[in-house]
Amino acid sequence: MATLISRCTGVPVTGDQVTDPDRTFDELGVDSLGLMGVLAELQRDHGVSRDAELLPHQSPRELLALLPGKARG
Repeated sequence: MATLISRCTGVPVTGDQVTDPDRTFDELGVDSLGLMGVLAELQRDHGVSRDAELLPHQSPRELLALLPGKARG
């Protein structure tokens, strides 16, 4: 997930940052446009609902919860 976020947003993100429940996308330096790119890729490649929404005050851990069970691992 860290690689995907980094690739889609241009912001270097580590695995520890992704699993930290208290760290938000804002704190990582990821803006709403970057989040749109992340969601678009997850919708295309992992079946995330087109109705899914992510906001900068949410955490990468909340993003993981959007993934279907098979894509989480």
